[in-house]
Formats: sequence, C-alpha cells, structure tokens
Amino acid sequence: MASLIPFTLDPIAHEATRLAAVLDALGPHWNPTDIYTGEAQAHRMLYAHLDADQQATYDVLLAAGALPDTPEART
Repeated sequence: MASLIPFTLDPIAHEATRLAAVLDALGPHWNPTDIYTGEAQAHRMLYAHLDADQQATYDVLLAAGALPDTPEART
C-alpha cells in the first residue's frame, strides 16, 4: 500500500500573491478615492433635472430596490 504524502496549502500566501498581481495589473495611477468621487459625480449628473415622469419612474425603481438608495439620489 502506498503511503500518503503530506500536502499543505497556505491560502493566505496565495491570497497575498493574487492581491499583488491585481494591484500590479491596476498600475500606479489607480486611485480608488478618485474613482469613487467620479462615480458619485456621474450618479448625480445622471439623475439630475428629471422631468415629472422620469422622477416618478426613478422613485418606483428606488422603492423596488432596483437602484441604490444613496444620498446623491435623494437630492
């Protein structure tokens, strides 16, 4: 009968390697704060100046949970 060979896997080391590869692929100019700020601005612009019908549809979608309820959405 063959003997079993011990096998160990360190998921933390693998995750660190994966994270390093992701950050390397994103490059040095990736800035999550700028990205979030840009997304918030785009969200405000997208839902600004809605007419009455658009606002009613937006409110229905918001109430149904189809759109995120953010502070930008309520202004």
